Amino acid sequence: MAHKRNHRYFSSPLSGTSATSTLPQELPSTTPLTSTAISESPRESKASSPSPQPQLASPEDPLPIAAFYGPLDAKNPLLASFEKEIRELLGFMKKKQVLVTTAEEKHEFHRRCATSLFNIWTKYAPRLPDDYYNEKLLKVGDSLCQMKEYKLALWQCYGRYLQQFCTNFDEDKADARQFKTVFFPKGFGDKTAALTFHALSAKNICNYQLLCDADVNLQNKESVSKCLSILFSLRLIMEVALPQDHLCWIIFNGTIYIYTICRKLMIVGQSSKFGLLWCLLAKTLKGQRHLCQHLTVSVCTY
Repeated sequence: MAHKRNHRYFSSPLSGTSATSTLPQELPSTTPLTSTAISESPRESKASSPSPQPQLASPEDPLPIAAFYGPLDAKNPLLASFEKEIRELLGFMKKKQVLVTTAEEKHEFHRRCATSLFNIWTKYAPRLPDDYYNEKLLKVGDSLCQMKEYKLALWQCYGRYLQQFCTNFDEDKADARQFKTVFFPKGFGDKTAALTFHALSAKNICNYQLLCDADVNLQNKESVSKCLSILFSLRLIMEVALPQDHLCWIIFNGTIYIYTICRKLMIVGQSSKFGLLWCLLAKTLKGQRHLCQHLTVSVCTY
């Protein structure tokens, strides 16, 4: 089985790095041969006895999944090809990102990268194991956030992962019970719960960073309103995760995110609008302070 990611202290999308690599290459077609019979004409069927007919591949038949090629490890040719294309695309982005300067160059760069990543997901998603594919979505999203490619990370990684849930869910109007029903139908003991918390938190951080890119000082009323929605979404995530001992890292990371956003709002003169949020956050955390297993996290948080 593919390598599992430790989702506890995943890297915050609030910082960035850079590196170099090469331009991704397209894989050759691996369409398998399938049995599609070629029918004989009535005259031929009467004149001669049936004989074996050549077989043609149907373009509608699906390509083999990863398990078809053997164990799901580094030697699996499908997984190796997928990893190679992802690695080369990210390397290309890191190399070229610092070279584009004009608005036209940036637009073309982002268009090309978005198209390439979309094509990779489309090409491999139906053939990869679900758990492997979902983990890779988040890993690639984290790498894009480190490069400050928040829009691409949001739409092609975290957003793709969250598409498996309700797409029109309004977090501003939801309570904790509705939130759990939509995003955690199998409960918090399921192995995908940590991935979902990761995607939800990263989605909010990407939205915040894109908001700051569009309105640096958050002077527009709409920007402030969106910030408030992001903050309440983060608080809702923390409220749902709070009773679960093994998810205490959500509380710690969520508090850092909320503090970072609120600090920005205080700097630009919007602090009065978010006092209530801090009160709600303190009330949420208060119920867990007496538990020994939360002592370290509570001390760091306060």
